[in-house]
Amino acid sequence: MKKFVLLLAVLFCVLTVVGCSEGNLSRPDTDLEFWICDNVEDFDFSGYQEKSGLMGGREYYGTGYTPSTNANGEQIDPEHCVIYTVTAYPDYSSKKSHITGISITDPAVEVYGLTLNSTVWEINSTMEQNGFKMKGYKTFVKGKVSIRFTEECIRISADVTNFWGIQF
Repeated sequence: MKKFVLLLAVLFCVLTVVGCSEGNLSRPDTDLEFWICDNVEDFDFSGYQEKSGLMGGREYYGTGYTPSTNANGEQIDPEHCVIYTVTAYPDYSSKKSHITGISITDPAVEVYGLTLNSTVWEINSTMEQNGFKMKGYKTFVKGKVSIRFTEECIRISADVTNFWGIQF
């Protein structure tokens, strides 16, 4: 009986660790400065250009990308850029800042060896090889992270919920 209780306790600990790490996706070979779910609470973004307009978080252009300004003083994204979204994670009641979104419009940036110019076959096979499940056309999910490919953008996002567990 004592062995059974000990085995059950060890199993519970393993399941807890695996379950809690579901949203953390290991960093692939990529050109990105940050990866999805990275804790950036102590990171100094003062050297980064902030993108205006996001409520409930902040967005920053990657190094080397600078927006222009139109006649009304509004920011215009560069044609090719990377934008990082920083919010609380895993839910909005958390006080810690994490990268919860990455938008890539620069065809030179690689994620899992894929770019905006990759074929549907390359995308499907590479994402499957990396353990992602297809959720829709060129949309893949692994744990709490989804990656969507369009002709103009690669969008990587982490599921963020509110205090009651409702996903946004």
